Amino acid sequence: MFREALTYPVRGDGEEALLVGAILAVAVGLLARLGVLAVFAVVPAVLLVGYAQSVLRATVESPNGTAAAKDAPPEFRNSRALAADGLRALVVAGGYLVVPAGALALTVGGASAGGRPDSLGTTVVVFGAGTVALFVSLGFAYLLPAALAGVARTGKLGAALDRGRLFRSARSGGYFVGWVAALVAAAVAIAVLGMLAALGRPGEVAALAGGFYALVFVVRLAGRGVA
Repeated sequence: MFREALTYPVRGDGEEALLVGAILAVAVGLLARLGVLAVFAVVPAVLLVGYAQSVLRATVESPNGTAAAKDAPPEFRNSRALAADGLRALVVAGGYLVVPAGALALTVGGASAGGRPDSLGTTVVVFGAGTVALFVSLGFAYLLPAALAGVARTGKLGAALDRGRLFRSARSGGYFVGWVAALVAAAVAIAVLGMLAALGRPGEVAALAGGFYALVFVVRLAGRGVA
């Protein structure tokens, strides 16, 4: 699974999409550092998210639900469609993440306000609330790829709440393996790219460009799990 996903970004004519994606990723990073002008980073960022959705859709819709070695990554062609996919994905991701974030803020904030900061009771409640919020967050994060895949395939936000599809994915051993593989790959990529970025400005640019490769790699793994 790892080997297939690792070669996926450069398969077929994938070099062209890889170049475009790397340029957009570098643009996001550079624009994000320009203070007021950072708002312009939103456009390439949305396109990158939209492309990730197209990779997820292509992987899930591969023949017989499998990822064949001949599968090639999609191209950067229809920017309007990519933007629409990206916006829908951001809405879904935001909806899935705001619930656990809100739960954590409410429980910890309420617990802290309910007793002395140094009291044992407050400490126990805060720890318990944080643990519950952690598991809730993991639950939402676990279902997120399946929700995004449903939206990518149908183009409808309501697909992110399709309980039948979500429960089928949650119970699937293959989905669990793909989710864990994507999580591990993302953690390794963040560590490696972080060390590369620490080497200075050239390293930062290389890390941003490599970040797009890592994005496609991780999404491919997640898509394999959904498929």
